[in-house]
Amino acid sequence: MFSIRVLAVAGALMAAACTPVVMKTPVSGTASATARLVGDWHGDYSSIESGRRGLIAFRLNAGADTADGDVIMQAGDEGEPSAPNASTSWDALRTTHQPLSIRFVFVSDDEVSGALDPYRDPTCGCTLTTTFRGTLRGDVIEGTFRSEGSGFHHLPQSGRWRVKRSAR
Repeated sequence: MFSIRVLAVAGALMAAACTPVVMKTPVSGTASATARLVGDWHGDYSSIESGRRGLIAFRLNAGADTADGDVIMQAGDEGEPSAPNASTSWDALRTTHQPLSIRFVFVSDDEVSGALDPYRDPTCGCTLTTTFRGTLRGDVIEGTFRSEGSGFHHLPQSGRWRVKRSAR
């Protein structure tokens, strides 16, 4: 009897450990500005300088002050991630590519800015911090990002990103 309970608890813990964690991202700004971000957003980013690319997804519900979402980064020769479809879920991409957490988002009028949590760059092994800025026009946000490393050999790199709101 004891061993069955131990196995059941161990199995539940293992299942929980394998379940992807949806990151909560604080969103701040005026009520009218944050209301413009309500919805499901999907898109991508790329950097010519680093050769890195990946996918972005986040969701903000009406009246909420936190969004769910993260960034999926292509690392090394893993192959380019492709947008989730009927046979590939976002959670599946998280298990095959490096997920990055969005630390915070600030929105003011048509401007969106924020930062990612620091993360380990798979190429240099150093810690990177990334900030981003974008312009909101209707159902599209486009902008730039800048990544800086902790190592003396890692020069700042920049790139472009774009997300589009899904049809409501």
